[in-house]
Amino acid sequence: MGFEEEWRDWRQARERYAGAEYGPAALESTNWLITEPAAVEGVPGLWALTGDGGIRGSDLGTAGSSVTLTGTQTLRLGHRELRVFDRRGALALRVFNPRRPERERFSGIDAYPPREGWRVAARFEETPGETVMVTAIDGATHEQDLAGRLHFALDGIPLTLAATRSAQGGLTAVFGDGTNGIETYRFRFLPIGEPDADGSAVIDFNRAYLPPCAFSDQYVCPQPPDGNRWSLPIRAGERVVVFGR
Repeated sequence: MGFEEEWRDWRQARERYAGAEYGPAALESTNWLITEPAAVEGVPGLWALTGDGGIRGSDLGTAGSSVTLTGTQTLRLGHRELRVFDRRGALALRVFNPRRPERERFSGIDAYPPREGWRVAARFEETPGETVMVTAIDGATHEQDLAGRLHFALDGIPLTLAATRSAQGGLTAVFGDGTNGIETYRFRFLPIGEPDADGSAVIDFNRAYLPPCAFSDQYVCPQPPDGNRWSLPIRAGERVVVFGR
């Protein structure tokens, strides 16, 4: 399979994922709870933290009915799906609704045409023991282990990209560029294959993709760390979510 065919398959898979019934565009609310039971909009019952890593729902319609959600457990109540969101030990109850207007109007993801020139050779420099400060879009901050930095050049301009380890393997980075807020969303994510033993790596900006918060403002995506924002425009990868009427 050639370069363009592989990119088209990737793009189609991304659109299927984004527009899925309970995909990212269906996220209706993220509810930060306390140990005192409280109502959650659109969901029956009262919800609270259990204090030992779970979320408990009570008064769910049947006298005395209750449920406790932990880890990756989900619960369907009507057409809504409830999930536990764990942000470094702080738990929230997420509500996914396939009838959310933005999910029903989702019609695709606009992207730049693929171009081989956006596959860039890079040199990976490991940074053992170094951390990077990450700020989420809601202002929360935390330090994260830095896997290393990728050194490369675009249009003769030397650039550096800080990257972390991905749970799926390889590296991942969050970056901003000169197209943000004009042609593209405010920042984008970028997967990077595992560098070779000698540090050689390839950055494929054609695979830059929109963060979940582009589909719903109820996500708390990490923003680009210092050094990962460039004035140079990167006209490659996904641009914006397309909503129909």
